[in-house]
Amino acid sequence: MMENKPITIFLIDDEFPTNAEFIEQGVYDNAISYEHLYHLAISENWKTLHFLQELIKDIVVSIPCKNGLINLMGFKNPSIALSSIDEGITPDVIIYDWEYGMSNPTESQDLLLSLLKLTKAFIFVYSKVRDEIPAFLNKKIFIQYASRLQLFLKGSTSHSIFSSEEFILQYILGKVTDNVKIKIQGFDVEFTSNTFLKKAGDILYLERILGRIYLLEELEKIQFDINNYTIENLLNDSKGFIYFNEEKGLLINPDEPAIIKSTNAHEKLSYSQVVKLYSIAKLEEVLEKGVALI
Repeated sequence: MMENKPITIFLIDDEFPTNAEFIEQGVYDNAISYEHLYHLAISENWKTLHFLQELIKDIVVSIPCKNGLINLMGFKNPSIALSSIDEGITPDVIIYDWEYGMSNPTESQDLLLSLLKLTKAFIFVYSKVRDEIPAFLNKKIFIQYASRLQLFLKGSTSHSIFSSEEFILQYILGKVTDNVKIKIQGFDVEFTSNTFLKKAGDILYLERILGRIYLLEELEKIQFDINNYTIENLLNDSKGFIYFNEEKGLLINPDEPAIIKSTNAHEKLSYSQVVKLYSIAKLEEVLEKGVALI
């Protein structure tokens, strides 16, 4: 079980709506508290950034945030975030707007590099121009930080079962608790750790195993009720199986007849049996690589 250690989230984006009272108070000149972010989220017009507005609301009203396990802070400029780090505030997760109103991507790159060097945070690079950024992130200077970076298109709903913001939400909530209320394609989902999916992010394994469209269709049929019974049925309904050689400790994809023959693997395990005995990650591994050690 998780230790429920509090985490700090930095949200860096220059497009927070302007509020005359907040300007007068200098709210935007420093770290913006989650209370002020929530006030903006429920009272101002976010125009094309409604998806970011919803993400803020979902984080702030979540049970972990109400219980003091999530400290969400907003920044109109990365330089303010860097100053907060200098003052001793250490983020665990950073949502980094690549553009923040600047026309110089090299400056965006350099500020991102500073955030990576000064913290151990996982950083979601969040952008309206997702396809233009890999040219920068694929540079040699970023190689050592690759495991701490993930690129997302703002408001995207077509790359995964989760929208960009839904993925970020479940990642953040999953850092502090096993049982969370997440969203999948706009539907509220109560997620509880179970035999098949230990954390909400494991749904992505299920997506890669069954396919995005099929999984969405099946989840809609069960009204997004994710539990042991529904996930076991979902795996079994796929009729998928894996060959198994216990003596050699191998799981083998049925699409690898040469390996099956050479290892003399005859026993079969259903998808649900593989997950029960090993894990959803192991099932995804054997389907992707053709063979997996157990």
